[in-house]
Amino acid sequence: MKITAPKYGFKEFKRNILFNLFIIAQLTAVFILMIYSISSVSYVYKFYDPIKDYIKGNGICTELTNYNVEKQVKALDYVDSVYSFNVCGGDVNDNNAYYNENYTNVNVNCYDNKFINDYKPFLERGEWLDKYETQTDGYINTVVSYNPTYDIGDTCTLVFDPDNPENKLELKFRIVGMLCDGAKVLTPYELTSKVTDVQSLYRNYYMEDHYNQYNHTYDLLFITKDATDIVGGYPGMSFVKFKDGYSQDELEKIYADLGDKFEDDVDLVWNLKTERIREKSYKTINEQKMMMMPLIVGIVILIIVSVFSMSAISSNKQLKNYGIYTVSGATRKRCIFIQMWNVFYSCVLSVVLAYVVFKLMTVGGIISSSIVSIGKNELLACGAIIVIAIIASAVMPAIIIGRAQAKEMLKEEE
Repeated sequence: MKITAPKYGFKEFKRNILFNLFIIAQLTAVFILMIYSISSVSYVYKFYDPIKDYIKGNGICTELTNYNVEKQVKALDYVDSVYSFNVCGGDVNDNNAYYNENYTNVNVNCYDNKFINDYKPFLERGEWLDKYETQTDGYINTVVSYNPTYDIGDTCTLVFDPDNPENKLELKFRIVGMLCDGAKVLTPYELTSKVTDVQSLYRNYYMEDHYNQYNHTYDLLFITKDATDIVGGYPGMSFVKFKDGYSQDELEKIYADLGDKFEDDVDLVWNLKTERIREKSYKTINEQKMMMMPLIVGIVILIIVSVFSMSAISSNKQLKNYGIYTVSGATRKRCIFIQMWNVFYSCVLSVVLAYVVFKLMTVGGIISSSIVSIGKNELLACGAIIVIAIIASAVMPAIIIGRAQAKEMLKEEE
């Protein structure tokens, strides 16, 4: 009789289903805690990664009020690059954008391709802009803020400066995605006085927070991809990066020079250094890591001790069966593999159960899908737990089965 580990591991799993249900319950709790821990750290990195290249080295974070100023700043000898997030329309500048006969205010954020690819907010439905070109069939593709009035595929025309015949502009948009209510979006028109770390550059966009009492509608946010040349607007929140090699004294002179050159531009603020943003962002990330590290270490210790104990009990309980397998031609190594497959099946069911629990908790509003999500890092962590559990499950069977003779195993009572 050929003894195959996967087949007989499944038989052992079914034979001891009540015992394995206890293991599954423990592993499910472990997976839930691990996913929560990793998601909490990944959530902070989600906002840092798209911005990290712009806050390396020395520079400033400021609001550039028009593209002429941006051009002047780029031309300065000590400036290496300027990265702007671009904003146009809405009630944040003179280029007001409106939609429909009620004059619904619309803010339009024009992110470039790099940021679109690096940061994906949580969507209620539809797809993010990295799946689309800037325009399709004459319509600018857009992701709109949450509003049940609109749906994917809807088209609309935004009117820019409708009361100014010389500057009036009409553009057609097609909705390809909709943000979740409360999704975090980078705000190009955030006041620099409110910026502390990278995460403060993003704002939760809730529909109820944008109720317009004058026309009894909800202001909208349109996010577009690389459409600045079409829509216009102004640079908004920008990172000015200096060239390398300057001493601290030289940097102070650069800050002073910027203030002197643009002192008439009252909306410019030159005192927010990227170094400060970077340090506070590191601090936020490290604090999150330190807060979660004890939980992660505790989870690993728990899983090792638990699986060790359960494997010892299971091996002693099934010793007679292993004796039968040995007599039937199975090696002790194969018997150990049977136990490892038994634990593997428990792990698989635990992962499925943990996923179902997370979905139910998300639907029920117990946890936020914007913070806890199952992505690559979470899957890798769960995979590591499965590997640890399977390896740990082999230790006690190796000791118990390895020192017992087949005759002794057959004498054991179930």
